[in-house]
Amino acid sequence: MGKKEILLIRHGQGDHNRLFAENRTEEALALRDPALNDIGIQQAENLGVKLKEQLRKFDLELIITSPMRRTLMTTDHVFGKETSYPVIVSSIPTEMGHGECDYGSKKSQISKDFPHRDFSLIESEKWWTDLETQEHLEERVEDFKKFLNSRPESRIAVVSHGRFLTELVGIGQFCAFGNCDCKQYTLSKDGTLTDSGGIFIRVDNLWEKWQKS
Repeated sequence: MGKKEILLIRHGQGDHNRLFAENRTEEALALRDPALNDIGIQQAENLGVKLKEQLRKFDLELIITSPMRRTLMTTDHVFGKETSYPVIVSSIPTEMGHGECDYGSKKSQISKDFPHRDFSLIESEKWWTDLETQEHLEERVEDFKKFLNSRPESRIAVVSHGRFLTELVGIGQFCAFGNCDCKQYTLSKDGTLTDSGGIFIRVDNLWEKWQKS
């Protein structure tokens, strides 16, 4: 199998993102598996509108989403609950676990809340890692590259999280993706990800402001 084109999408805004931006870190970390807030839903819907035309040229074959509530909701609002592309849920591209906001819901609960999604790859009730180390995150990133390369599809969308995606593309900062950013990368067989210069959509108008604050 040759190179793959990957669309990397960060989830829309949740209340934990708003609290982090307001320097209310303890409150943000205490929110368990937060959903998208109204702004996040609007961001995801806006991305869906902007991405629709691009997908006609991209020939998308598969969507992979993490099992967090905010990514599942983002997938629904960007692509719709019923899509012409298969959607699978994988715990590999979940967020780096360092607080309640990055710890998910049990498989039995989240699969009940999103019955239209395929959770067959989630093998246990508690699928996330508490207090994840940087080393473990890096191992997950490598595992995810291998997982992508093992797939028969060559054009894949991934709905994931800011810290994980930033580590995945090898950018040397904490988070290089705004909420509902969509960026196209090329994945080679050796696991190298490079900016393809293709699709780039940003709907979070406050991202640059927050980064500078």
